Amino acid sequence: MLVFLAPTPFSQEDGEESSSGMKKLPYANEDEFGSPPNKLARIDEPKKVLLYVRKDTDEVFDAVMLKNPTLKGLVEAISEKYNVPLQKVGKVYKKCKKGILVNMDDNIIKHYSNEDTFQITVEELGGVYKLTLTEI
Repeated sequence: MLVFLAPTPFSQEDGEESSSGMKKLPYANEDEFGSPPNKLARIDEPKKVLLYVRKDTDEVFDAVMLKNPTLKGLVEAISEKYNVPLQKVGKVYKKCKKGILVNMDDNIIKHYSNEDTFQITVEELGGVYKLTLTEI
């Protein structure tokens, strides 16, 4: 069974009635509500990046999580994963698939995507470590 309700008329005291039978309420002043709160600037946390890295002698990759996608973050993660003294890391290089050797910097690392894969070479020369990440 369907029941239809007709709009109820309002008295003049409640507000004006429009031609559609809807009640028009008196205009509320903006001051009554106050101004909207100021928006806060959004602080984007640096995204974490997961890389898969293996030594040339290894068959299985290690997961290396960059908590901060920067050169410093990469060196810290590799130092932790491969027991390389952080203070003794000298140069860090990237070797492209084309064979081009590039000095690693923050700009290169910020363009890495999750699950990018590399082969790492760790060389010690005079107490200083050279890291080379080769794209696979």
